[in-house]
Amino acid sequence: MIPRQIAKSLGAMLLAPIRVRRHPPQPPVAADNYEIPILALTLDSTVTKAADLSVVRTPPGRWKEWPPLVLAGCDEPLAMDVPDLRGVWQVYKGPLKGHIERNEQAGVRVVITGGGVIHDLTADGSLMSDEGVGGANISVVARYEDARLNLYLNGKRLVVTRYRDGDEMVWRWGPYTNRLRRLTAPSDAGQ
Repeated sequence: MIPRQIAKSLGAMLLAPIRVRRHPPQPPVAADNYEIPILALTLDSTVTKAADLSVVRTPPGRWKEWPPLVLAGCDEPLAMDVPDLRGVWQVYKGPLKGHIERNEQAGVRVVITGGGVIHDLTADGSLMSDEGVGGANISVVARYEDARLNLYLNGKRLVVTRYRDGDEMVWRWGPYTNRLRRLTAPSDAGQ
């Protein structure tokens, strides 16, 4: 079973650039996706903490239309030294050119929605269950380190990194390094 999941995951990863180019994703339509929420100035003044909201997983068969924001109404400030990756982003340079993702953050929680998948993670070093490439169930550890969001497969192997480089975001996923720009409206996609 595990060798089959590994082969399926590797195949899906290698085919991802082709899939994105053949079926370019559509950006979210609703304006609230593009609004960067105002967070409380301190944890003491927070009305809704990230832990107060239910964890959301990828629906069976993946989502076809952009799901609602997971952290809507959450005003918990980002933890110390956490890079602000919030917003809707599109790859403009790299093998996954065209990919669109929406990132939500509050405290140490991060929700990355894109490509039919929802990754709802707490970046505190805890081992969590998630959906990997090709639909495989995986165990992942998310941590903020050196102003980067790093994801470790089984808590050991670094497989995904996201970080800010000025106004852009850099996303390294497996063998692919991509540069993303933040979208402010659906009409910004593909420009």
